[in-house]
Amino acid sequence: MVRIYITLAICLLASYGYSQQRITGRIIDDAHSPVVYATVLYINANETTLSSKDGAFSFTLLPHQDSVRLRINFIGKQTKYISYPVSNIPKTPVIQLIDQSLTLEEINVLPTYSQDGQSNSSITIDRQAIDQLQAFSLVDVMNSLPGKKMQPLDMNSLSTLNFRGGFDMRRGIPETNATTVQQLNNSLGIAVIIDDMRISNDANMQAQGFARGGFNRSRINGGRYRDSYFGNSDTKAYDTPFQGIDLRDIPTTNIERIEVIQGIAPARYGEVTDGAVIIDRQAGKSPYVVSFNINGGSTGSSVSKGFQLPGNWGAINFSTNWTHSNADPKDKVKSFNRYGQSIIWTRSFDRFKNTLSLDYSGRNDRKRQDPDDETLRTSQFSNNRFGISNRLRYEIDSKWVKSLQLNANISAGKQESYSSYAMNKGPIFPVANLDTTGVYEGAFVDGRFVAEEIIIGKPLNGSLALSANSSLPWGTVTHNLQYGINYTISNNGGQGILSDPNRPRFSGNNDQNLRPYSYESLPTAQNVGLYIEDNFNVKLGERTLSNNIGVRYDIQNGYGTLQPRINSRLRWNEHWGFTAGFGLGSKAPTLAHLYPGPVYIDYDLALATTGTLDSSFYLLFTDRFTPDNSKLKPSKSLQFEFGVEHRNTFFTSSIYTYYKRNWDGFAQQQQLRRYILPEYNFWFNQETGKYEYAETGKQIIRGGFLDFNMINGARSETWGFDWFISTPRLPLINTSISLNTSFSYNKFSSVGDEADEPPQRIDLENGSFIKSVFYQPTAHNNRMLMSKLNTVTHLSRIGFVLNFSADINWMAKQNVTSSLYPTAYLDDDINYVKLTDELLSTEPFDRLVRTSTDASRLIQPMTFITMNLGVEKEIRKNFRINLRGYNIFDIRPFKITQLANGEELIFNPNSKPSLTIGTTIKF
Repeated sequence: MVRIYITLAICLLASYGYSQQRITGRIIDDAHSPVVYATVLYINANETTLSSKDGAFSFTLLPHQDSVRLRINFIGKQTKYISYPVSNIPKTPVIQLIDQSLTLEEINVLPTYSQDGQSNSSITIDRQAIDQLQAFSLVDVMNSLPGKKMQPLDMNSLSTLNFRGGFDMRRGIPETNATTVQQLNNSLGIAVIIDDMRISNDANMQAQGFARGGFNRSRINGGRYRDSYFGNSDTKAYDTPFQGIDLRDIPTTNIERIEVIQGIAPARYGEVTDGAVIIDRQAGKSPYVVSFNINGGSTGSSVSKGFQLPGNWGAINFSTNWTHSNADPKDKVKSFNRYGQSIIWTRSFDRFKNTLSLDYSGRNDRKRQDPDDETLRTSQFSNNRFGISNRLRYEIDSKWVKSLQLNANISAGKQESYSSYAMNKGPIFPVANLDTTGVYEGAFVDGRFVAEEIIIGKPLNGSLALSANSSLPWGTVTHNLQYGINYTISNNGGQGILSDPNRPRFSGNNDQNLRPYSYESLPTAQNVGLYIEDNFNVKLGERTLSNNIGVRYDIQNGYGTLQPRINSRLRWNEHWGFTAGFGLGSKAPTLAHLYPGPVYIDYDLALATTGTLDSSFYLLFTDRFTPDNSKLKPSKSLQFEFGVEHRNTFFTSSIYTYYKRNWDGFAQQQQLRRYILPEYNFWFNQETGKYEYAETGKQIIRGGFLDFNMINGARSETWGFDWFISTPRLPLINTSISLNTSFSYNKFSSVGDEADEPPQRIDLENGSFIKSVFYQPTAHNNRMLMSKLNTVTHLSRIGFVLNFSADINWMAKQNVTSSLYPTAYLDDDINYVKLTDELLSTEPFDRLVRTSTDASRLIQPMTFITMNLGVEKEIRKNFRINLRGYNIFDIRPFKITQLANGEELIFNPNSKPSLTIGTTIKF
């Protein structure tokens, strides 16, 4: 920190008055009217401003630059890139923005690698590409990225995001939806940033009894249902504690631009270990835009409009969206609903520019009672959120500080998870219903009841960020500094877990039963971060080396983490470029990690029933304790990236190779519990009609590896590359071609030793026997190779675009290797005994050594292709018709593979064809 402050002081003291040259321009539209509140990025300095009410903008130019590069974008207009040689900068350039239209000569309907992004390998997706994808949510947009498989629309399944190395093999197919510990950490470490504000999931506590079920089995599941497209669906979870947000919650209605960072993020972004998705929305005068999409039982609609307010009151933009989906329209048992509204008001006055955003969104996953389901199962998962954010920017433009920006954000919501299930446990049923520690008499209840699982959370997230930027000329190099501080809070004041012990859904699960747990008095998590980053160019002869070098320091859960980050690009000449990057990142534990709730372990000591509730007898022991996760450290990642870029008149190509290491990830580990309990005799007293009991003087031993504890134990390594090659539009066929190829190799080990039962009963000399054997953690390694082929045929004269895409899944493998040699055993007296090499060579412990590594291998049995087609036709620039088909040729490979353990694996990776039809009207 001392070095950071010294650097800042040098910057301020050395910023003496130098000859400052400015560029002052004006932005107009097709009708030569000023475009108000267009976003103008001065790429050289990474500085942004908004055009004024007369369309004007102004920048102080950096010295020692070869050219001035600008990017201008505005809602409903085609993004424009301009480069002026320093020797020929217009005095007052007038820049015309053209309405987005398929009749333009140049359009971009695909995600592209951007050389002006915030990371070397940034991928940008503009409004035209989002429209062409007919996205119901951010899920559809992210599936178009390199390394991601296009999927048919499925609004009835949760969808989170994973990047490099965040996949696992299931059914012989790479899956990215977070289920494993590694995937949960990968998803949690991806920041989704909307209008400079991170959308936080840190206050999400929709999990019950983490100690009983760990990450996945502590979430409430919805019941099975029939999907008219995917067939019979198994139970699913719809809450996202311990991971990133559900992408279905983010509509694409008023998104102007998306930048995806899979590599090294700039130092200004905190809480990032595995990537970032940066979403820009804008307010400004725009026509009514009404869109409607339909796919099977799913419909999505949206309306947006921007108004220019009178006088100096700025511009305001309204947008609303609604999505509804029935898994099977014939029975309407499973449905999904999402609705959202947003208001964005931008105002500029004097040197101040202010943007106020109000957002409300709601989502409801519901399963009604199926008349054919004897369990009468129902479920409902809702998530409602209201957020308010404000961005205030003050243009100082002095030799000391160029601008100051203050961002404030607060969001509050209500999350409710509910599931009911008809139970039949016989005429009467014993329950553990107290939250005390000790021996006591339990209760009997009627064994036929409806069990309810309920979690009510009220997440509250807030952030405050102050930043500034300055320019420091130092010889022939100008350093563009950005520095700031941010503060975030997370809290959850919900009712928490509402559990009726007399109607348990799961009873005695690993000797544990659920009790109520309130979130109302939980502490508030607070994190602080500081950063400074320097953007500068260095001339190396005729070559230019561009650098973004920064460092941030975060204090997360009381732990400080220093995170240097570097992105550099060497422009060798007009054809070749080379990139290199290095960065550290960290992610704080969430409230669900820090405060998992008390643990209750219950053991039966005496049980007798007479068939009636009053006279039956139940004696048990309960141990209640609260896990202390206050020492959880932030998870961390380190990443190196190297790239080569080439451009000529025939094609453009780039390849980015990377190495990523994650450690201190959040993991679960089972704890050994050993209890010495008194033995009891009990008898029925005929006079009182009650059971009585007394200690026998003997003891019984109970326990084992029971409850889960949270630790910083997950770690993994990932290597890979992303290779992109594309051609310009070929004039004879009006078609451009692009190919993205991604390879990823990931390895990690399970956390904690692997428990196994001995092959046969093994007695020990002391009269006990071996109950469980423990081996070293299982080693995993996954590899995947896939390509995305895209052709875009654009007939500008008639406003027509045809996009053909093919996902080529070349190879996917997963190897799981178990250890030969045991590390310890557990006997029937719950004694945990470590094994040495000497013991393993003696009888009977030598029989615990496995005869093979018991390795299992899951291999994609064949290369398979999924072909998709998108068609878009524009009529008079204000009416569009869209068609998008998934698996248009109905290619559905099928193979049954016999695994080593005798299990049959059914490989059928492609679903049946799916068609989305949509329209967009502007007026």
